[in-house]
Order: sequence, then C-alpha cells, then structure tokens
Amino acid sequence: MAVLIVANTGAAARLVALVLRSTPEGETPPTVTQLLVTAVTLLATNIVTFGLLYWQIDGGGPDVRQVGAARYPDFQFPQTGVEGLAPPDWQPRFPDHLYLAFTNVVAFSPTDTLPLTHRVKGLMAIQSMISLAVLVVVLSRVINILPP
Repeated sequence: MAVLIVANTGAAARLVALVLRSTPEGETPPTVTQLLVTAVTLLATNIVTFGLLYWQIDGGGPDVRQVGAARYPDFQFPQTGVEGLAPPDWQPRFPDHLYLAFTNVVAFSPTDTLPLTHRVKGLMAIQSMISLAVLVVVLSRVINILPP
C-alpha cells in the first residue's frame, strides 16, 4: 500500500509540476483533455488506494473486525455510534471505507465518519493534500486554457 501511495503522490507532484512550469519552446503544452483525464485517473487511484488502506488498517483489518477481536477502531461510522441504525453486529466493509476515501477527496474531510486515531488523521490529511493539489492546479490551468 505504501508503494501505491508513494507512486500516486509522485504522479500528482509530477502533474502539478508539469502544469506549473512554462512549456519549453517547440514543445506542445498539455491539452485540456490530457489534463482532465490525468487528473481524474489520479483522483480515482487516490480514492481506491486510500479506501483499501483504510479498510486494511481500521480496527486491525477485516479479519480482526470479523471475529470481533478489535479493541479500538480507527474510524467511527454512524452505524456504530447510534444504536438502532444497523444490526448490533454491524462491521464496516470495503464499500464503507471506499466511500470514506471518496468523501475525503471531494470534501477534503470525512462527511459522516470520524477519524479516531492519529495515524488515520495523518493519512486523511495526505489524501486531501494530494487531491487539493491536483484539483486546484489542474482546474485552474484548464479554466485558463478554455476559450471565453
């Protein structure tokens, strides 16, 4: 997972650097389509990678959660915080963590799930910084390129 995160972060940094640098003479600048496809690919990779990571580490991982051996979760989902929202034995599954990763990318914060530990707060900050860099720089360049 660390390799995927480092690779995605490196790709995002490379894209941001490409967008911010002046296009050398004789070289064609990236098109709107190229920028948008690359940004969407990076953001999708960001969501899936961090969704998998959150699923793997939350409360010791899916196997530990399944047998009920987890002492403390890394995230508090709404279903675990309020009685009656889900069955008493409800456990988060991969789609729950994928949704958490998605909302962290588009809202730059969790929308309904609370990070409880320092490690997931740090990971969520990294995920948000990657998304913010890609969205702000690429979208500002795309807006600048589009004709009035």
